[in-house]
Amino acid sequence: MKLSFKTFWAVALVLLISFSACKKDDDKKSEPMTCDLETMAKKFDEESLVVTYKLENTGDAKVTSFFYYDESGKVEVQNPSLPYEIRVTLTNQKSMQTGAVGSVTNGSIEVSFESKGQGYSYEGSDFCSRSSN
Repeated sequence: MKLSFKTFWAVALVLLISFSACKKDDDKKSEPMTCDLETMAKKFDEESLVVTYKLENTGDAKVTSFFYYDESGKVEVQNPSLPYEIRVTLTNQKSMQTGAVGSVTNGSIEVSFESKGQGYSYEGSDFCSRSSN
């Protein structure tokens, strides 16, 4: 009878340790993951073009800062309302780029830009996602 009692407690201890390890993994999944997004910079030769910059999120994703380029250079927006979209015309500023910093536990953040016209097309994007399921 003592052998069965010891075996029972050994199995119970192994199960307890196993369940504890799973809980630790779940705790790590509930911590937000930091996202640092940035598209490749695109240079252009056209005299002028219109660029649409977008910042989108899903789930619980939060964005603390967002940047894009307009005619005056780099523009930074702190704690933007989401989704965020802006169209700018570039003439002297010959580069387009966007990026964002945020965090996500269960969702996604995406930054992108697009400019299309007769004879040209420029696009760029970056994406960060995490699923806690």
